[in-house]
Amino acid sequence: MPLASSPSPPLPLLAATEQVHHRITSTLVEGFAQWWQMPLLAAALAAIVAFVLWVYRRDAAELPRGSGALLAALRLGALAALVAAYLDFERTAEHEVLFPSRVALLIDTSASMTIDDGEAPADDGQAAAADADDGAGPPAVDGSRAGRALAALDAGGLLRALGTTHDVSVWRFDADAEPLTVIPAGSAASPPSAAAAAAPAADTPADWRERLAPRGFETRLGEALAHVVDQEPPGTLAGVIVISDGANNAGLDPAAATASLARARVPVHTIGIGSATLPPNVRVADLLAPARVFPGDRFSVTGYLQSQGFAGRTVRAELAETAAGGPGRVIDATDVVLGEDGTLATARFDVPRLEPAGRRELVLRVAVPPGDSAPSDDAQVVEVEVVDRVTQVLLMAGGPSREYQFMRNILDRDKSFAVDVVLGTAAPGVSQDARRILDGFPATAEELDEYDAIVAFDFDWRLLDAAAQARLERWVARESGGLVIVAGSMFAEAWLADPQTTVVRSLHPVDLRRSVAAFDDPHGREEPMPLVFTPDGRDAEFLWLASSRVASEALWSEFKGFYGCSPATAAKPGATVFARARAAAEGPPGDSSPIALAGQFYGSGTVFFLGSGETWRLRGIDDAAYERFTTQLVRHVSQGRLLRGSRKARLLVERDRYAVGSSVVVRVVSAGGEKEPAAATPVVCQAVGPDGTVVRVPLGPEAARPGVVQGAFVAAREGPWRIEVDLCAGSEEKLSRRIQARLPDRELERPRLDRGVLDQLAALSGGSARYLAGPAWTAAESRALASLIPDRSRREYESGAPDAAFKRRLNTALLATACGLLCLEWIVRRLVRLA
Repeated sequence: MPLASSPSPPLPLLAATEQVHHRITSTLVEGFAQWWQMPLLAAALAAIVAFVLWVYRRDAAELPRGSGALLAALRLGALAALVAAYLDFERTAEHEVLFPSRVALLIDTSASMTIDDGEAPADDGQAAAADADDGAGPPAVDGSRAGRALAALDAGGLLRALGTTHDVSVWRFDADAEPLTVIPAGSAASPPSAAAAAAPAADTPADWRERLAPRGFETRLGEALAHVVDQEPPGTLAGVIVISDGANNAGLDPAAATASLARARVPVHTIGIGSATLPPNVRVADLLAPARVFPGDRFSVTGYLQSQGFAGRTVRAELAETAAGGPGRVIDATDVVLGEDGTLATARFDVPRLEPAGRRELVLRVAVPPGDSAPSDDAQVVEVEVVDRVTQVLLMAGGPSREYQFMRNILDRDKSFAVDVVLGTAAPGVSQDARRILDGFPATAEELDEYDAIVAFDFDWRLLDAAAQARLERWVARESGGLVIVAGSMFAEAWLADPQTTVVRSLHPVDLRRSVAAFDDPHGREEPMPLVFTPDGRDAEFLWLASSRVASEALWSEFKGFYGCSPATAAKPGATVFARARAAAEGPPGDSSPIALAGQFYGSGTVFFLGSGETWRLRGIDDAAYERFTTQLVRHVSQGRLLRGSRKARLLVERDRYAVGSSVVVRVVSAGGEKEPAAATPVVCQAVGPDGTVVRVPLGPEAARPGVVQGAFVAAREGPWRIEVDLCAGSEEKLSRRIQARLPDRELERPRLDRGVLDQLAALSGGSARYLAGPAWTAAESRALASLIPDRSRREYESGAPDAAFKRRLNTALLATACGLLCLEWIVRRLVRLA
C-alpha cells in the first residue's frame, strides 16, 4: 500500500536582480517616420546658425572681435534653448532585470543512505591539500552515504563551485520531494562551524543541512525529477545534479521524468555514492518480540537475517537472555539457510517462559562463516517486559451490542485480564460473563484507580456527572489510564448536544461536531467501507493481525470494512490517525474521509478511538485475528499503567519500533498534575544510539497540557536506541525506554549502488555520471563538474512611463535660459553702443 506523496511546498521566488537606467529622448525626433526628416531638421538648424553668425558679423564689424563673439554666443545660446524646448525632451526609466542561471541539486535522503559502505572520506594530507586553495575545513562527517554526500557539498567545494555562476536550489527526496533552500550566486556557502552546530541560537531557524538526514522509507527518484521540472523556473534552469545511490524502488520511472528535462536541454549530472558490490556480510536485520509478556507465558521471537555474498550457506543462530559480564542463558537455537543477496531469511525461536517479573533483554546472535566484514551487526537486542499482574479492564456499554459481547467474551476467557462491566441499560440482577457487574461508574478515585483500561461502547456519557467526568479525565491524564472509545449511533446525538459533556469530548482524539447525522447508520449502506491505513497505521504493531507486517497487511486487505462509521474527519493536534473508512464511490482516501482508527497521548495516558463498533466483523476472516486485535489494543492503551515506573514522572513514546530516519517524540509527564509542572524540574533527556553515540534531546513544555514536556530526535541509525531521562540533574532516579530502528523493507531489498539508473539519467539528458568511491570528493572535481553546466542567465528590459516632473522642470529651465540670454545680449549691446 504505497504512501501518496504529499505536495511539496513552493520554491522561493526567482532570485532576480534589477538595475535601473535613465534614458533621455526627444519626442519630436522619436516621432520621425521618414528618412529625410532628420537631415532636414539638421539642415534647418545649420541654416539658422549660419544666418545668426552672418548677421552678427555685419552688425559687429566695427566692434572688437571679442565683443562680437560674445554677442553671437549669447544669441546662439538663446536659440539653442528654444530649439531644445521645441525638440520636447523627456526622461524614461529603463529597468534591466537579470534572471540568474540556476542549478537544482537533488540529494537522496532515503533510509538506504544511512548505510556505511566502509569508504569513509579520506583524512590524509593529499585531500587536505587539494582543498586548501578553497579554504575548506576538515570534514566532520561520518562514513555513511549521507555523511559523504554532505561532505561533498561543503568540504568538497561543490556548493562553492556552482555558486560562482549559478543560483543553487537544494532539494531532498525520498518518498516525496521537497525544496529546502535557494543559495544565491556569489554568496558564501561554507559549512557551519562546529560551535554553531553544538549550540544553535534559539531564535534561528534550523539549518537546511539538518533536513538532509536520511529518514525516507522509499526512494522515488523519478517523482523528484518531475517535481523539479514543474517547480523550477523555465529558461534559466541550467542543469540538475543528483546525489544518490540510485536505488529507485517506487514511483515514476526516472527515465520518463528525464525525458522532459532532455527536451528542455537541461542535462542531469549524477554523483553516485555507495558500493556496487557490498562486502560479504551477515547481519541481523530485525528482531521481533512482544513488548510485554506474563510470567509463564509461552511466546515466540522472530529474527530476520540479511546476507551479502553468502547465498545458500547455513549459519547457526541462537537466542539468549543477556546477563551482566557473561554471554547469558541460551534459550533456543536454530540453523538458518541464508538467501540471495539482500533477501531476508527467517529465524524463529520459542521461549517457554520468562520469570520472575521485570525487564529482560533478549539477544539474537549469529555464528557467521569466515569472511564476514562487519562483526558488529551479528547480534541484536530486544527488550521484553515481564508483567506479573493481571490487566484490570472496565467495560462500559450503552447497550449489549455485538462489539461489546464479543470483546467481553474474549477478555473474560483470557486469564491475563480481569473484566468488570457497567451496562447503561441493564436491569438489576442482570447476568454477564464478567467478574463483577457494577451499578454505575466508580464513585471514588480509589475505586477507579484499580483499573488499567476502560473500554466504552456507544456509552451515554450523560450518565456521568461533572465529578465523575473529572475523575475519568484525571485517571487518564495523571494515572496513565488507557481509554478505548467505540463510537455508536444510539446515544451519540444526545450526549453531543449536552454541554455538560465537554470533558468527555476533550478526551476524544478526533474533533467531534454535532450534526444532523451524528453517526452513519450501518443499516443505510449496502456496501461496506474498507479501511485505508496511513503510514502510522501500517507501522503500529498493536494493529497487526499477524506476527509480521506483510502478513498483517494481507489479512487487513481481506477485511471488507465498516457499514457505518462516525462522521468525524479531523484529528486534534497531536493525535495520530491510523486508518480512514473510504466509501467505494469516494475514490482515493483524503482528509474528508471518516476517521476509523485514531489515538493520542492524553497526559500520561492513552486514548484510542474506534469510529465504528464493527471490528467484530474481523471474525469473518479469522477468529484469531479478532482476538489478537482485541487483546493487543487493550494492552496497548494500558501500557502506561503497566510501565509507570517512577512515582514522579512517566516516560512515553508512541511505539517501540521506528523506521530509520523517523522522528521519535519523547514525552515526560509529571505525576503531580498541574500543581507540579514537569517544566519546573530540570529534566535531562538523551538518546543512546546503536554505536554508542549520545544525542541530547531538548525538552520543552507542551502548551496545551501543563505538567508535560516533550522533545524529539531522529533515529538516524539502524539498531536499538535507549532513551534515558534524568528527572533531576545529579539524582539517581532515571527513566529509560528502549526502541528499535530498522531499515524499511524496500530499502533493504536493494542496498547496492545502482550504476545503471544513474548512467541512464546522464545519457538520456546529455549529462555526466560520476561516482564517489575511495577518497573524498575534491574541489577539483567540483570545478570540473561546474564547468560542464552552461550559464543560462538572461536579461530582460522594460521601459517605464515618462517622467512628467522632469519634463516640466527641463522646459522651465530652457525657457528661463533663453530669456536670460536674450536679456544679457540686450545689455551687452547697450554697453557697446550697438544700434
